[in-house]
Amino acid sequence: MNGLTENRYKMTAESYANRMSSLNDYFTTLDRLLQEEDWDKAEVAGKLLSIHGPHSTHAFLQVNRLGTNRNRPFLREDAFDAIAVLHLQVLYDIHVEKNYESAYDVHTQIMRKFTEEILRKWKDCNWFLPIFYQLCTDLRNTAKMADELGVHDEERDTSFYEQCASFIMESYRACITDAISFINSSRDLSISKKIAILNMTNQLFRIYFKINKLNLLKPLIRTIDNSENLQRAFSMADKVTYNYFLGRNAMFDSNLPLAERSLSYAFRNCPAECSTNKRLVLIYLIPVKMFLGHMPNPSVLRKYKLEEFIEVVEAVKVGNLAQLDAALTKHEDFFIQCGIFLMLEKLRTITFRNLFKRVSLILGKNQIPLDAFLVCLKFLGVHDVDSDELACIVANLIAQNKIKGYISHAHQKLVISKMKPFPELHA
Repeated sequence: MNGLTENRYKMTAESYANRMSSLNDYFTTLDRLLQEEDWDKAEVAGKLLSIHGPHSTHAFLQVNRLGTNRNRPFLREDAFDAIAVLHLQVLYDIHVEKNYESAYDVHTQIMRKFTEEILRKWKDCNWFLPIFYQLCTDLRNTAKMADELGVHDEERDTSFYEQCASFIMESYRACITDAISFINSSRDLSISKKIAILNMTNQLFRIYFKINKLNLLKPLIRTIDNSENLQRAFSMADKVTYNYFLGRNAMFDSNLPLAERSLSYAFRNCPAECSTNKRLVLIYLIPVKMFLGHMPNPSVLRKYKLEEFIEVVEAVKVGNLAQLDAALTKHEDFFIQCGIFLMLEKLRTITFRNLFKRVSLILGKNQIPLDAFLVCLKFLGVHDVDSDELACIVANLIAQNKIKGYISHAHQKLVISKMKPFPELHA
């Protein structure tokens, strides 16, 4: 998901970039922004230190080995001076040399410089964190370029993308050990580097999801859970992103209540104008809601261009297994791309439950012949379920508390409770 504040200062950064016509203009602009020691100005500076910033296509800023030029301008702070010079080298490697491995290597130098010279040494201030957030994002982007566009080295044990997690973790440790002592005052929070841990956790979420190492998320989640004193200092953008990834992780862990809470929080607090991000949240929130018995309205699905779910929802609601299988097959590529195909397949259990509930309502009694279910399944076009498999399906639904009752094998009947034989799924 994109940060909610991403576009807030975009035009300002673009206006600065449009005024530039030389290296001196670039360094002077950065110097003026950094002199303010202001969070908002740092957001603008971050854009001007980004590989995708509005300045990045200026040929005069794509410079090789600027550090050897003794006449180059200097920024007010030596650390930022070195970072800006290295950044221009990254632009040169990307746009001129097309050497993405070198671009990644140079950007790792930027991360080391920022961690050692700024995060660890600058005390009682954090106004520069927006720049740091942008550098972390660019580290992931350059790593992705190196993996996808670079020359592959078969002897490498790990991808660049996986490797970049270690640099972010080093910065994470520098922030989490910030020496500020909290007494619950806004002043303490306003100058602490610890508030960066949520943004960095989101960065690591993205990496670990990409490389499929979700087990590495547990200590990060535990740290956030134990950071109640920081909650009010975290930005809403970071909290929305965190809950989005937390919900996805909980969904894959089959922790549906946590998944619903987290994804609902992300959807509810994502601004209405960020429809793309709200759509991303819904892709995972919809299956979770369906497992808990809440079927989305087709109008909502159409609003967010998620028509692929409409037939799935209808099939589950009416208990039509054949329709569900057809819908999953029809939109298989989309569901696989989103990483939810296997979870949607598990909706067969809910679909069976809804079908059996409809049959029980039609018959109007609490002793239902298993053959009645078989007849309905065959009528719906499901011919690969025999009596033994049906009994197994019913037994599993009973074990999962989706049906209250028992199977009378002697009479080949399902005996259901007279009181709420089909409990609400969310219960």
